[in-house]
Amino acid sequence: MFAGKLFQRLRIPRVVGYIVVGVLLGSSVTDVITLRRVADLAPFTDFALALIGFMVGGELKRSVFERFGKQMVLIMLAEGLAAFALVTGLVELLTGNLALALLLGALASATAPAATVDVLWEYRSRGPLTTTILGIVALDDGLALILYGFALAFARALLEGDAVSLHTGLLVPLEHIGGSVLLGATAGWLAAVAVRRLSDPDDLLAALVAAILAVAGLAAWLGISLILAEMTLGVALTNLAPKSSRRAFEAVKGITQPIYVLFFVLVGARLQVGLLPQMGLIGLLYVAGRTAGKMGGAWLGATAVGAADSVRRYLGCALFSQAGVAVGLALAIAQEFHDGSREAQETGTLVVNVIAATTFLVQIIGPPFVKFAIARAGEIPSKPPAEVPDEEAPGP
Repeated sequence: MFAGKLFQRLRIPRVVGYIVVGVLLGSSVTDVITLRRVADLAPFTDFALALIGFMVGGELKRSVFERFGKQMVLIMLAEGLAAFALVTGLVELLTGNLALALLLGALASATAPAATVDVLWEYRSRGPLTTTILGIVALDDGLALILYGFALAFARALLEGDAVSLHTGLLVPLEHIGGSVLLGATAGWLAAVAVRRLSDPDDLLAALVAAILAVAGLAAWLGISLILAEMTLGVALTNLAPKSSRRAFEAVKGITQPIYVLFFVLVGARLQVGLLPQMGLIGLLYVAGRTAGKMGGAWLGATAVGAADSVRRYLGCALFSQAGVAVGLALAIAQEFHDGSREAQETGTLVVNVIAATTFLVQIIGPPFVKFAIARAGEIPSKPPAEVPDEEAPGP
């Protein structure tokens, strides 16, 4: 917490301070928090991601979809597909390994919601850019899953000689997305019924934490997207019970801060500084292609749909962060190719190393760029964050 305050005084988002403390305590420096301990605490990090997903979903009200919904979808497709295309093209030109290029291109489309959204909440930003960022990070998960399924099917065909399967390449990712949305929507409907009937704040908090944990557990058991399911839970609750849900989100918000602090410390402890030199030219091309794709695609998409000038100019700067989804899918790729040919195993290992090394880099630089974007867009209130009363903060 003190590190976060120190970084705030240096005009750097506090989340960077939490991550830096994690790096110092992790295996890269002091090894106080070992990688084994980080793995043992995976259920806690899942709970933190569930809370973040739920709170992000709570900000996507019906009025937001009516006003910005079409814009969000088209801009998300533009920036995600541009990052995919550029990374795939650059890596294929360098290595001649189309399988590796497709896999890294698919992972490049993902954007981590946690660090991005924490900056928005820290500075209590509001406006078209903030709203668009929230929508983009909520939708990016689905696009990344579809591209991952497509890339994995083609990579397996190239590396193992398997036939490209429509079921594996497209239907399975769509099933995962549909399952996540269905689970979250069902839980959101039940939560809305409970919220209308519960008046005691303690009972309300207990019921919502139960719903969030149940969705997280079921998502893990079913092998579907935890973040997407929790976001849908938040979206369903805030739209099915628009008045009653305000108390619900305030109740959950009251317990989130210490959980977020610990979560980002564990994120830092997981990052491996020693992998940076191993990133090599492939990693540099990955970062360059992803950055150019996100920025260029966001600009093109925002221009095409006639979005606000602040969205067109600064959205790309807020989409650098990469963590949970990309790392999780990279590990899944390594597992898929674990028993395959030597080339397949080497490809899986290389994907994990590149994603792990680049994640360290973009997790450190991502939050300051989010702050830069919302500051240049004029969406940070004039009062310092610490002085803005909670009732003036937008959303939950």
